Amino acid sequence: MGADSERLSLWLCITALCVGGAEQTLVDLANALDRDRYDVTVWTIFESGPLGSELADDVTVRSLTDCGTVENGSVVGVASPLAYVTVVAKFWYAAAVERPDILHSFLFFDNLLVRTAGLVSPATVVTGVRSVPDDPPRLRAAVDRLTIGLSDRVVSNSAAGRELAVERGADPDRVSVVHNGRDIATYADAPADAVTAELDIDDEEVVVGTVGRLLERKGHRELLTAWARVQKRVPAARLLVVGDGADRAAIEAHARDQGCADSVEFLGTRDDVPELLATMDIFAFPSHFEGLPGAVIEAMAASLPIVATPVDGTAELLDDYRTGLFVPVEAPAELSWALTRLIEAPELRASLGDAARRRARAAFDIDAMVEGFDALYRESGPAAGAP
Repeated sequence: MGADSERLSLWLCITALCVGGAEQTLVDLANALDRDRYDVTVWTIFESGPLGSELADDVTVRSLTDCGTVENGSVVGVASPLAYVTVVAKFWYAAAVERPDILHSFLFFDNLLVRTAGLVSPATVVTGVRSVPDDPPRLRAAVDRLTIGLSDRVVSNSAAGRELAVERGADPDRVSVVHNGRDIATYADAPADAVTAELDIDDEEVVVGTVGRLLERKGHRELLTAWARVQKRVPAARLLVVGDGADRAAIEAHARDQGCADSVEFLGTRDDVPELLATMDIFAFPSHFEGLPGAVIEAMAASLPIVATPVDGTAELLDDYRTGLFVPVEAPAELSWALTRLIEAPELRASLGDAARRRARAAFDIDAMVEGFDALYRESGPAAGAP
């Protein structure tokens, strides 16, 4: 057990604190856990990561290497391949010597690191399933199957993720679901004035927006193809694309090829997402696959009507024609129809947005997420069963 017998030593591990759903969940969890119960340390494989600045001052941050190569807000490799060996040795040594109570990881590479560290440490090993790929890389899937049995507990943010973990060999009794959560009030009460002025948004414009990594699987190409059709019918509409990623240049080029670039704003990574959501009238999220997307929860909390694909995770958040509209994956014609339908129907927008906010408040508040992880740690940690 950790140095303080009254507290659990909890190591939260992630590849890097770049902008992303899993990373934001880790930051929110680390900040909100009861300090009388947990001594929290955040471990990153790579030092680079803008979300590190959001961690509370009393959260210790330790990085295994500073040689990560960052492009468009993501770590894409290392300056020296030797780092892949040294980071493992460093983490194994720290886990064996310092003997934390719980190791909890979130993504593929940090899952491998934590699972193998459990071989040299008495810590309880908790690993994560954050998304359910529609066409997972075969090597990754094979490695996951080979190592998932090293986890004492597996936790997913969605029921679909739980099914994937069991299918890959995890003991069903040791797989839990803890839904992502957000601070609902932050998104429900954000002011729009500053962003409206910055972007010179006219009162008569209808603003559609999306927030997420600029990656092929997030569906930005289909959104832009659909947007070109929307523009022909509703010229007084604007699309805000918030986020960055490896495919940004190709996605921007696609907007130009579709002839709709003049009505699209690529805003990059922003630290004022609640305010940006407050300027939007409609939220679009045509992803190819997901876990339980925090961006959709944030849009729900902001009372936005949402057009999305009913992929694993997103389908657990929204109900078609109750809290949003569903369109098939990679179907720009249907996406164009749904966006145009909402642009032209303000009453429907208001109804869907109000229902989405109520559902977010009832089921996806950050307090519920923290309570879920706290219960998991209490059930599986070294003090399980203690008063």
